[in-house]
Amino acid sequence: MSEMIDNAMSSMRNIITQMRPAILDDLGLIAAIEWQCAQFSKRTGIDCQITRSEDRDRKTELVSQYSINLFRIFQESLTNIERHSGASRVEVKFIHDEDKVTLSISDNGCGLPNGHTIPSSSYGIRGMHERMENLGGDIQFDSASGNGLTVTATIKFTPRS
Repeated sequence: MSEMIDNAMSSMRNIITQMRPAILDDLGLIAAIEWQCAQFSKRTGIDCQITRSEDRDRKTELVSQYSINLFRIFQESLTNIERHSGASRVEVKFIHDEDKVTLSISDNGCGLPNGHTIPSSSYGIRGMHERMENLGGDIQFDSASGNGLTVTATIKFTPRS
């Protein structure tokens, strides 16, 4: 009984860490993406590279609401790459400047077939759309059959007066 409880607690900790890793709160979105990318590469053998560009004068981290939603979109993109793409490489681009933040995840996998529409039963992709809609952002899925898929999430900030 004690072993079952220990196993259940361990499983619960793993699930919580995957949903919202402490690194996201402690070190920010970039560190969490880098950590997730490394975990993904270790688990799948798929190379995952990150390029980032940030406005050096920017002193503030993204608010928690943006960070967790972008992180969850990143996780869902990696899950879809692992399950469906047959990719050997993932390229992540993160751009954070004065008026917007953009997260782009590209793979070199099979992409979507020409004319493919995303079914309403695709909860992961539908969830990505809903997350961005709730933030006032935009998400795009660009693909050419056999040339991979790129998921690009963009949040524009309202200018300060």
